[in-house]
Amino acid sequence: MGLPRDAASTIRRIRSGVETGKQFFAILIRLGLAHTPPKRGSKPAPKMNSSLRTFIGLALLTVPVATGCARTAPFDQMDQAQITVMRLTTPPPVAQPMPVTGQAGFPGLPLPPELQAGAQAVLQGAQAAGIPIPPGLIPGQPAAPMQPAAPPPPMFNGLAIVAQMPISNEDMKTDLLDVFGKEDSFQTGAPMQCPTAPGMGVSMVRPGQPNVDVLVSFSCSKSYGVGFVWPYKKDTLTPESSQKLSTIYQALFGVAVPPGS
Repeated sequence: MGLPRDAASTIRRIRSGVETGKQFFAILIRLGLAHTPPKRGSKPAPKMNSSLRTFIGLALLTVPVATGCARTAPFDQMDQAQITVMRLTTPPPVAQPMPVTGQAGFPGLPLPPELQAGAQAVLQGAQAAGIPIPPGLIPGQPAAPMQPAAPPPPMFNGLAIVAQMPISNEDMKTDLLDVFGKEDSFQTGAPMQCPTAPGMGVSMVRPGQPNVDVLVSFSCSKSYGVGFVWPYKKDTLTPESSQKLSTIYQALFGVAVPPGS
């Protein structure tokens, strides 16, 4: 007889330090794996079945680990947060409109009135013959309409968002929070100013609470907290942690992490 369907998720919650003590016992009762202790003089509760023995054995293996694997604040409060992962890049330069001086066609060299009529005749004749005339070449010809400027890209902490995806997979969410929430995900690295912009952003949103934003630079193996004090003295990702984040990036966006991100 196997474990109930939600037993595996319950064990994961125990491992993350979410369920302890009375909560754990209440879960066992809800799953039908334990019974409320009988009052004195009443009929004893049924003996433990094989499913309960299996579940308790797995739980006991994980509970001792849970005390040392609880996440560090603020990531310990993010299990119910909406987490969005973003592909980031350096924002494009703002396009500057080109100033127009003088008269169209010949800047600073207006044609005398007696020649303007001839220019108009040439223009009309060319149009009638189907000969294209570049806009503004002949004085009096309508100038080419200005192309509307492209709207600026959405931004995240000063970086342009290329794409963004919310995390809906609970296992992926757990992996992401475990990387940021465990000090052993990081190692001591030499102080350095990363020459490239972070290529990944993570925003964790809870109703009525400040956002928790993190930037990740894969090229420098660094993580940065935005708007809160980074909880560790180390900010360099271990190779294993960097690989986990790269796997999440590729799973969400369907592409490998580009060089320089």
